[in-house]
Amino acid sequence: MDNMWDKVKKSLRDGAAMSMEKIEEYTKLGKLKIEELSAKRKIERTFMDLGERTFDLIESGKDGAAVASDLTVQKSIESVKKLRSELVDLENRIKEVTEANKKNKGTDDDPDDDDEVNSI
Repeated sequence: MDNMWDKVKKSLRDGAAMSMEKIEEYTKLGKLKIEELSAKRKIERTFMDLGERTFDLIESGKDGAAVASDLTVQKSIESVKKLRSELVDLENRIKEVTEANKKNKGTDDDPDDDDEVNSI
């Protein structure tokens, strides 16, 4: 009888530990996804600002060279390049966390534990 309760307690502890690990993994993944969405929104806003500035310059009679050399346009282009780089880094980090989660799902410390619990 004691052996059965020891198995139950061990299973409950293992289950709680596994739940905490999953919560931590999903929290990390959620934070990365929020950062990814934020970077995408910043890119969209920068493109909108860039388009507005380009429109204003062209409407005022500036040619393509003047638009390309405009300081605001150049800063916007640099900003988009930087944000795209950050976005690639975030996507890679998300992929790493996702792959780590998949690897952890496939590894069990003792596969016989499940059989012992199910036989109770």
